[in-house]
Amino acid sequence: STNSNFDFLEFHLSYNDLNRELTDYIKPDDISKLPSDFVVHCPELFAGDHLLDICSSDKEYRLESISNLNKTIEVTKKLMQFFPSSKKPIIVVNVGGFTLDRHLNKPERDEKYQIFIDSFSDIDTKDIRLSPQTMPPFPWHFGGQRFHNLFTYPDEIVDIVKQLNLEVCLDISHSKLTCNYFGIDFESFLNKVGPYVNHIHMADGSGVDGEGLQIGDGEIDFINVCNMLKKVTPCSSFIPEIWQGHKDNGNGFWKAFSVLEGLF
Repeated sequence: STNSNFDFLEFHLSYNDLNRELTDYIKPDDISKLPSDFVVHCPELFAGDHLLDICSSDKEYRLESISNLNKTIEVTKKLMQFFPSSKKPIIVVNVGGFTLDRHLNKPERDEKYQIFIDSFSDIDTKDIRLSPQTMPPFPWHFGGQRFHNLFTYPDEIVDIVKQLNLEVCLDISHSKLTCNYFGIDFESFLNKVGPYVNHIHMADGSGVDGEGLQIGDGEIDFINVCNMLKKVTPCSSFIPEIWQGHKDNGNGFWKAFSVLEGLF
């Protein structure tokens, strides 16, 4: 874009994108015009209405999810040819662990995290940084609203990323809603999780399911949040992730940038 000199791009892929030839869209002459780095957001929905869930207790379903995630990693590695300065690009992923009718209790969540650990050994993480995204309590997936259980409670997030030597993508809106619903202090959440963050999705939030709002349209004090983030995760990249922000030539994103510019 001529509106700004970006440091990186985030590609939010659909599963159809995984089967496209990258050189049909990016030419060798384009490389010098691209930012120095990039992030990939893994699709949530794949062929056959398959929702990614590498924490599923259904082995066959889980293996299909792992295969789909590995396909995304393959495409990410192919993208590296267009970003020669990129070392280990971040792949943001919603790892799954959702349920249909209720939130899981702590022992049940622990079982799901153990499945995540087991799945992790079958994921090709060489040359990339797999970054699970912090999640809201009631995410919208294809087919309706779910109950989310993993990467919600801050102590559990810290435990799992330390165990696997991972970092996370902090979704500000998601985690604000999680804190609202479960009665967790939001500042405490940021202080605990912040040191393990490498990428941030910025959007406002309200209540327990009002996610992806424009900056200033929800309950988040972004002056305070940005000051905290500069202390606890000063090197993290960020993008605004406003719902429908891409419309009208990205008007929602540019509006968010204009507010955040003076805060970061």
